[in-house]
Amino acid sequence: MKPSINLLMVKIGTEPGLEDIPRTLRSIDSRIKTFGVLSRPDQYHTFDVVVSSSYESALGAQHEYLRDGLYVRPELFEKIGHAEGRILRMYERVAIQDLAELAAPGGPIPPFRDSVDARSQLFLRHAAYWDFALRHHEIDAVVAQNYGHNGYDAVLYEVAKANGLPYMFFHEFRPFQRAQQMYESVRELESNALSSSLIEVARQKFPYLPDSPGRRELMELQVGLRDKPDSPVSVSKPSFVSRIRRLKKFSDLPQRLARSVRRRRRNARSMRDERESCSGSALPERYLFCELQSQPNATTALKGWMFPDQRESIAMIAKHLPAGWKLVVKESDRQWSRMYPRRVGFWSHISAVPNVHVVASTSSSRDLLDSSCGLVETSYSNLALRAIQLGIPVIVLGYTHIGGLAGVRTVVTDADASQAVQDVCSRQGARLTTEVVTASLTTFVDQKITASIEGTLSYVPKFPSQSEREQFIRRTITNVSSVIAAWLLLRV
Repeated sequence: MKPSINLLMVKIGTEPGLEDIPRTLRSIDSRIKTFGVLSRPDQYHTFDVVVSSSYESALGAQHEYLRDGLYVRPELFEKIGHAEGRILRMYERVAIQDLAELAAPGGPIPPFRDSVDARSQLFLRHAAYWDFALRHHEIDAVVAQNYGHNGYDAVLYEVAKANGLPYMFFHEFRPFQRAQQMYESVRELESNALSSSLIEVARQKFPYLPDSPGRRELMELQVGLRDKPDSPVSVSKPSFVSRIRRLKKFSDLPQRLARSVRRRRRNARSMRDERESCSGSALPERYLFCELQSQPNATTALKGWMFPDQRESIAMIAKHLPAGWKLVVKESDRQWSRMYPRRVGFWSHISAVPNVHVVASTSSSRDLLDSSCGLVETSYSNLALRAIQLGIPVIVLGYTHIGGLAGVRTVVTDADASQAVQDVCSRQGARLTTEVVTASLTTFVDQKITASIEGTLSYVPKFPSQSEREQFIRRTITNVSSVIAAWLLLRV
């Protein structure tokens, strides 16, 4: 047993209300020294040492990079180079942000202007800094609020693994809210083994609070096993603080307006390309349906694996369709504002794929799903859950946590895709019975309720009373701290 453990915590204990997680973790195991990556450098925290923040990390703006002349060691690059292409694609999540809200590297490093070279230089800055930070602070293990999908945290994951460090992340998985599972790789999303074992150890050796009385009922409601009660429709309004934040930095107003104009023009071109790419013929009689994920979102950035650009997934599935079948493709309903821009010619590229039938974004995704013979999805979406509830087969590309549900076929190889398409099309639209669907969803809830902890790490939900909110925070802080301690007991 190590006499001391230096633990790097990436945005765990940084959300208002949850700041006591590092302090609680130290009270559970006095050997632990906590090193934090904050959201912003000026926020309240209880870490022993602050290493960096998302604000500084997004563009690789840590001052040590220039001060100490950091560089990427050749032996490190040999281990992480395989991930460079994937992370360069992920950096589109950086490119679409309001860069005025992020710390700029400064000095001789030019402002970030999205290009292959700018992304490559960002990758090298990220790799050099995290290698330095892990070695300088003698970090023994890393635990993160979520899987790395913002660029800098994806590089941190690769560098930590290259240095032989244990790395664990929490995952709040849908359709459940307020539920966290623990993983060491996105390839394990379908497995409950690590989470179950950590919860068991935490219950035996450390403080662990029981679930709230209505947790099972809430999870059954969220997965569709219970009818949702009627509730009044509420319209959220921007808070006073958010209004003030929108008004600040008047000096950046011209640049913001210029970016807005460019975005609107780009979106107008993309929407015109989409309209012109729609198939003129009637909806095919036999088809699989795919509502595209918005990209670059967290799902396509990492869980989508090789499918962050969905043209590849569309072409692969369409290639394996039997004669007379089509793949109907539609823009995501979440893309109504075109927040995530499609590249130039995206829809023309999609419509040129044989056996693909593009429909207008104004079409109803639910109606298209209901009349389809199967759904094609990347990792997970609410539409995939609806398909499962209706007994419609689902072909899931990439890494997913719903692979064990009835009617779901997971795809990570071309052979998987061929077999999945063959299986689904051979059913000729036949659906699973209600009994089979209900049994599968019930088993899913049973497995997830024992393999997850109740809580959130990126926000604190609203509750009817202050006492309920305080109980939720206390349970989250205690149980998150205990499963981290259990993981360290197993790995360090």
